[in-house]
Order: sequence, then C-alpha cells, then structure tokens
Amino acid sequence: MKSTVNILIKLINGCLIVLLAFSMIHCKNAKKETTTEKQSTEQSTKSVREEPRLVYDDRGNIIERHAKSYRKRDESVRSVDSYYYKYDERNNLIDETKESYTVDGELKYKNVNFYTYNDKNQKIELRFFSYDKNDSLQRQARTTFEYNDLGHPVKEQNYFEDGTVKGIIIRDPDEKGALQSEEYIHYNPDGTKKDHKKYYYTEYGLGKTEDLMKK
Repeated sequence: MKSTVNILIKLINGCLIVLLAFSMIHCKNAKKETTTEKQSTEQSTKSVREEPRLVYDDRGNIIERHAKSYRKRDESVRSVDSYYYKYDERNNLIDETKESYTVDGELKYKNVNFYTYNDKNQKIELRFFSYDKNDSLQRQARTTFEYNDLGHPVKEQNYFEDGTVKGIIIRDPDEKGALQSEEYIHYNPDGTKKDHKKYYYTEYGLGKTEDLMKK
C-alpha cells in the first residue's frame, strides 16, 4: 500500500513539472508573438521607402532618375525629386538638372549644372544655376579646374556672380596623385583676401596646417 502511494505521488509530481514547463513555453511564445505583432504594426505605420526609378539611353547612361526624399524622424515623404542628365558623344555628363517637388506635385526649386571638358575628357568648367518655383534665377556660380601633365587636378577656382575670383584651391599631388599639400585662398567681394591656409599631408593623413594670413 505504501509503495502504491509513493508511485502515485511521483506520478503527480511528474505531471506538475510537465504542466509547469508547458506553461512557461506557452507564455514565452505568446510574448514573442505579441512583440512581433507590435513591430509589424509599427512598421506598417511608416512609409515604405521606394527604390529610385531609372531611365537609360541606348548607350547605358542614366538619363532620368526619379526618387523620393524621406524624413528621418517618421519616414514620411519630404519631397519628390526628378533628375535629368545629358551627355556628349564621348559619354561625358554635360547637363544635370534637378527638379524638387512637394508631395502634392508643386515645384519647390530647380538646380542646373553645366559641365565643360577638354580634349582629354577632363572637366574644366562647372556652371551652376538655381531657380525658384516660379523659374526665377536665384543664384549662380562658376568653377574652373586645371590639371598637370599626369592628369591630376592641381587648381580649382571659384567665382562670384560678377566674375571676380571668390576662392582658389591649389593642390600638390605626387606622381600617383596622392596629395602632398592643399592651399586654400578665399576673397571678399571687393577683392581683398579673406583667409589663406595651407594643409600638408602625410601617408597617414593631415600632418600640419599653416596660416599664411599671419605671414
């Protein structure tokens, strides 16, 4: 009789352990499902980012790019932007236009870049124009580029709208094109020098900076 009672007690204890383990697994799965449902609900409330739509010409160049710009805080659409590209017979980009629209389709602004190249396919000039929603010119700029005999860029010059020099960048690359130094000069609209600094580089990055305005 005593042996039978002990067997029954062991069976009951075993059943309780199994039920407890089953209960714990069920609770864990239920929590996991709830978390997954919550994440799915949160994701569904955000906009799904669309991939840009690209259009190519018969030479494989992108001639149109249509994409949406999103806000980081809630992933809502900030603007709808369209880009249009034109190339010369050597596949150099010569015309780049960006049109930015509101989500309602109203034009916000338009920016246009025109590029010029030499016979070595090196970019030697960039002209920039910015227009408002009424297609009125708001700002323009011009930049020229120069290269050494090895094809490395050595000089970049920016201009004010009246054609006077706004800034100059003088670069000193080694034979492989790695920069040894860069000299930045900025001017005021009246032609006086605003600042003048030179940066020296090593194989590990910036080595030292020299303020040439103090000399």
